[in-house]
Amino acid sequence: MMAILTLAGGIGLFLLGMGLLTDGLKIAAGGALRTLLQTWTKSSIRGFAVGVLITAVVQSSSAVTVATVGFVNARLLSLRRAVWVILGTNVGTTMTGWLVALIGVKVDVGALALPLIGIGMALALGAGERARIAGSGRALTGFGLFFLGVGVLQTGFGDLAPALASITPETASILSILAFVALGAMVTVLTQSSSAAIAIVLTASAGDAFPLELAAAAVIGTTLGTTSTAVFAALGAGAPARRVASAHIAFNLFSSCIALATLPVFLPLAGELAGLIMGSEDTPATLALFHTLFKVTGVALAWPLVGRAVAWLSTRFVTEDETLARPVHLDPTSLPVPSLALNALAMELARMTALTLDLVREAAGPKPMAKTRLKLRRDGLMQLGEQIRAFLARMNASALPDSVTAAVPDLVRALQHLEELAGLSAEIASDSAPPGRFGKSDAWTSLQDALRACLELEPAGLTEAIFERRLKKLDRAFQKAYGAVKAELLHGVASGDLAVSAVDPALMHARRIRQICDTVIKAHRRLHPWRPGPSAPPAPDEPETLQAVSAES
Repeated sequence: MMAILTLAGGIGLFLLGMGLLTDGLKIAAGGALRTLLQTWTKSSIRGFAVGVLITAVVQSSSAVTVATVGFVNARLLSLRRAVWVILGTNVGTTMTGWLVALIGVKVDVGALALPLIGIGMALALGAGERARIAGSGRALTGFGLFFLGVGVLQTGFGDLAPALASITPETASILSILAFVALGAMVTVLTQSSSAAIAIVLTASAGDAFPLELAAAAVIGTTLGTTSTAVFAALGAGAPARRVASAHIAFNLFSSCIALATLPVFLPLAGELAGLIMGSEDTPATLALFHTLFKVTGVALAWPLVGRAVAWLSTRFVTEDETLARPVHLDPTSLPVPSLALNALAMELARMTALTLDLVREAAGPKPMAKTRLKLRRDGLMQLGEQIRAFLARMNASALPDSVTAAVPDLVRALQHLEELAGLSAEIASDSAPPGRFGKSDAWTSLQDALRACLELEPAGLTEAIFERRLKKLDRAFQKAYGAVKAELLHGVASGDLAVSAVDPALMHARRIRQICDTVIKAHRRLHPWRPGPSAPPAPDEPETLQAVSAES
């Protein structure tokens, strides 16, 4: 019983040390980790190297994995770059095994750990407002607790070894191996740290608590268990985060299967190499080397498959915002011919216009859509806007004829108006309803009719002259309706029929409707001259009433 309590205390010290070490290094590094992930991952080799480096430094593949998932979910990092970082973290996590094998079980723990804890706490307490020095102090303290925990684990496993003496290499059957794989995975999930699980396994092997084959199986299990971190990070997150988590799980399963299949080959090889390096048989070093061998082999075998895996994952977990964000008309092959590129750009903007007006129509309706779905659609339209901007930048990089150059300012402004409308959709969906009978008055009905007419206006097939006349009539209609609503609300306050607290949100709602109508007209006015397709002949007479404009549109 005492041995088990000692092990629990050792694990607690180790986890406390790992937490302080990771947090302290992140504080000491400032924004360096974020900068590395965002700017130093432009190629596969650099992304892999960054994953190895950061994980080896902060001693937490979980922290790097969670940060990577977060960056991808926020679209600060592409899926391809994230996959290479994840591959790097899997190799970087082998550093923990080497620390335990070369220092933790070889050096006098008290002589190493206690001074580190003392120096670290002195720095942390004396740093004052200097966050980086305080972070460095916490990291040193965590490093000391790391080794102190390893020392306690050694003591605990030394006391427990006689009880495990019945497990011999002969009894290490395939079922025993699979059981220890499951044990390694379970310890990793429970501690939420593959580093802690590896330290436990290597420390136990140093005390001859169980055979080398079973210790190696437990090391393989830690690789499976660490996938839980990615799963937890992706829960409730968007599709990009789920794709990164899937890549992480797939690679860990892949490398674990390789490790199990090659266990009879890699484990003796690791033993031979460890003997050459250490000069004698050394179980912890053998396990650390075995861990490194199968991780590196997994990366080497997965390397040619990454491109296909990323392409396949990009088609999984597709959400509504990603469907909206995918351009339909922006064909890169049209870029060498400016007139074709302009046509494609105008068609994509026309598509974005229809999608944006549809979103505003639903957001401003009597039963607005759920906030989550509204946000997804709005984000999708914003991403589509980014795609259109990127295409426009590529088109603008070469010399353009005057006929195309003249269109660019209008198209840019149309895009800005559409993005403004996407933002207004969320605002109008959250507006409170107009108060009481005032919300059903003729003025409010006219304003709602004006909004509906603006959102349902169909410009296709109309000449510039006809379309401009209709825009002007719509503008007059909603300005008149807005003035009537405003006067009605202010009169309600003056007469005492309405409280000021009720009028303020109602005025804001009316002002929002006017802003939407105004922005819709501006977007149409900018885009219409460049819309592709034939125009209808001019009509002899144009209707003057709002109802007629709405009916014709």
